[in-house]
Amino acid sequence: MKIAIVSPLWGPAYPTGSGVYAYELATRMANLGHEVHVFTFQVGNFPPMDLPANLHLRVLRTYNMMWDMNPIANVLPILVREDFDVVHVHSYIFFMSNSAALARLMRRFRYVLNFHGGISHNGMPSSCSSKIWIKDHIFDRTLGRVTVRLADEVVSVSKSDIPLIKSTFGVTAHYIPNAVSTEKFNPVENGSRVITYVGKLERWKGAGDLLSIFKKVDKEVRDVKFRIIGDGSLAGMFRKSGIPLELLGHIPHENMPAYYQDSAASVLPSYMEGAPTTCMESLACGVPCVATNVGDTPEIVSDGRTGFLVDPGDTDAYASHLIELLEDRTLRHRMGAQGRQHVIDHFSYDRVVEQMLKVYNR
Repeated sequence: MKIAIVSPLWGPAYPTGSGVYAYELATRMANLGHEVHVFTFQVGNFPPMDLPANLHLRVLRTYNMMWDMNPIANVLPILVREDFDVVHVHSYIFFMSNSAALARLMRRFRYVLNFHGGISHNGMPSSCSSKIWIKDHIFDRTLGRVTVRLADEVVSVSKSDIPLIKSTFGVTAHYIPNAVSTEKFNPVENGSRVITYVGKLERWKGAGDLLSIFKKVDKEVRDVKFRIIGDGSLAGMFRKSGIPLELLGHIPHENMPAYYQDSAASVLPSYMEGAPTTCMESLACGVPCVATNVGDTPEIVSDGRTGFLVDPGDTDAYASHLIELLEDRTLRHRMGAQGRQHVIDHFSYDRVVEQMLKVYNR
């Protein structure tokens, strides 16, 4: 099968949930013998990668992924000219994605569109209002609507987003979950006293609450350390926190397992989520996760079994559960083992690739 993967964010260059997901699908399908062509953006230097011989990477340089219209001139003709069996698009809010929909009007191929969360902006702070307006008026109501409705199949990594996709775009999406490489993310025995947060330092991700949570834990527990992997507009408030905190910024995705493995627990205090891969990665490494009870997080974190679920903004509950995990090594190990098995059973890439190929062949 000849497959085009159209993903504005892709692989090690953009270690986001959707970028890693598209990268894993592309490489694993190529390893199964399919001919895979990836269309993606490049901002800055694209890292060297050891890719399968039948995976062809087509990179467009850009300085603004959101507004760059070059894909219409560069990607569209290739999708029309070459004989692809499937064009699989990740995201609907970039002109690169829109170019695939336009190609579908000119040439017959199976067009699959993948949602990676972000449909609802409930809980997003007013500081994001301009981005919400752009998303609502330019993409959801115009270009994005066309891009979605032309698809032969619509897939969502988030079960909770499926009703929103239906009400916003009038289409029915199939649920194929986010996933994690359980070969790369695996447990290592440790006596760590580190609490790790992985994500953007923005208010909608709960970064404002995160510092309060860390300070409450630090006040009650000796020898605890805190680690933040990620960056954002609120990074400055953590630099003068007065607690034992590592602020590491962005870390290459291939290096991430070592940071989870050197953690006692992970934390995700978001106000909105789709299906957070950070929780999956943590559990795959045998590290319990304390996360907000929003989106598909309850599908990943089983409360009291693989971690704890907390109501948005409840910093006291967050701190209490993290303290409990730090002080009870037996509980921590039991939850970690159950968490890894849960990920293997439900969120492995082998399962996702198998399900996606069925969608391609319908």
